[in-house]
Amino acid sequence: MSEPTNTPPLRSVHAAVMEHAATAPRDLALVHGGERIDYRTLTDAAAALAGQLTAWGVRPGDIVPLLVPRGAQLVALQLGVLMSGAAYATLDPRWPAPRVESILRQLDRPVVVGRPGGEPLGVTRALDPVPLAAIAGAARADRPEPAHVALDDVAMVFFTSGSTGIPKGVLIPHRAVTRMFGPGGLDGFGPGHITPQVAPAAWDMYAFELWGQLTTGGAVVVVDENHLMPSRLRSLVADEQIDTVWLTTSLFNLVVDEDLDAFEGLKTLYVGGEKQSPRHVEMFLRRFPCLPLWNGFGPAENCMLTTVHRMGPGDRNAPAGIPAGVPVPGTTVILLREDGSPAPRGERGEIVALGPGVALGYLNDDLLTRERFPELRVAGEKRRAYRTGDMGVFDDDGVLHFHGRRDRQVKLSGNRIELGDIEAAASTVPQIRTCAAVARTDEGGTVAHIALVYTLAEGGELTPRELRAALGALLPAYAVPGRFEQLDDLPRRENGKVDLPALERRRV
Repeated sequence: MSEPTNTPPLRSVHAAVMEHAATAPRDLALVHGGERIDYRTLTDAAAALAGQLTAWGVRPGDIVPLLVPRGAQLVALQLGVLMSGAAYATLDPRWPAPRVESILRQLDRPVVVGRPGGEPLGVTRALDPVPLAAIAGAARADRPEPAHVALDDVAMVFFTSGSTGIPKGVLIPHRAVTRMFGPGGLDGFGPGHITPQVAPAAWDMYAFELWGQLTTGGAVVVVDENHLMPSRLRSLVADEQIDTVWLTTSLFNLVVDEDLDAFEGLKTLYVGGEKQSPRHVEMFLRRFPCLPLWNGFGPAENCMLTTVHRMGPGDRNAPAGIPAGVPVPGTTVILLREDGSPAPRGERGEIVALGPGVALGYLNDDLLTRERFPELRVAGEKRRAYRTGDMGVFDDDGVLHFHGRRDRQVKLSGNRIELGDIEAAASTVPQIRTCAAVARTDEGGTVAHIALVYTLAEGGELTPRELRAALGALLPAYAVPGRFEQLDDLPRRENGKVDLPALERRRV
């Protein structure tokens, strides 16, 4: 078992924002386009919107779907929903209509707020885009008191891809968001720190970027682009003095390859979402040996992050790849064997998260909630947990090492093969930039072969024969892929992760 050393005080999200607004109302909170918004303006605008939502019939405990483009109004609207005692579910206006309609049917709520260019199923109210200063100015005379909420009340709902094709709604309570930020919390958040908000608004790392700063007195710069490309990163550092950044692994690798100096001026960098590339990490650390570079791991069901590891030169040759690290504040991690007993150090087990970060479950799915969020007896007490489905090993120092997905173990010719082990081995080959191992099945559903789909590093040259030989020196013969497929880029899902189903369906 691995536990955090510190946990910041748990608060509701909006109470934390309002606390800073009361003590430092003129501190910068939000930047978007030409708007520079201080904490007083943000909270006054949010209070006005909370009053509007209440007038529309929103009540504490409701889940309010939001279909609003990323920007200052969306942030104020989210804060206003929380002030009204409700929770928000942010949907992306760019999503296909069937996905939006599927989610709205699950939510079954009467109010959906705004969507430019048309009204999907269930929209009953819409807000015109108005500068926050105008909304705030009108609200100050009769500002309503925010609703009281409990730490276990739902604050936000994130929809993840379900195995059935129907998005799953993850119910996130207030405590899960605020557990990591504040005194004793993660580095890079608080007064004087500025983070760009780039993650999709429907993703849990949006909350990391946004509420990480706004609940601690920092500031956020809302970026209209979907990805933080090197040139944009440079301009944000120069023009807005951003200093704390979250990047997906694939985007981090891209910036390292294309413009390593774009990181100049940052003070803290978090990277995650996929297995790290030792080669890219090494290149970064050679150029910026003193810039804290953190590997972040965690599913949405244990909100935002579960573990972090400050990457260093010694990680380059780690046998299992760069470690997942130690628990973030407010999180405990244990490993379970298949029989449910604790896995000792050095033995592989399923990664299970406990603590305030654990979600309340899945929207309208009690069966799956009971399966994935069991109550476990840990150290003599019953605690609610989340079974991640990821496999890991604790080393002698209590550091967690990621060992792939439990559901990515396949059987080929009688041999059990961990696809994650193949990817870890391939990632050590210097010419490989990114890779994914996939099992392809025949018409009967039997695994026919394993393919390694990969991209080459800039200037890298590697034939399939050479790659096969390199993996043959690292893996048992039965685990060496039968096919090698080189692409210019791996397909990605909306959250930046590799689209494994697309690669499984790919036929050459």
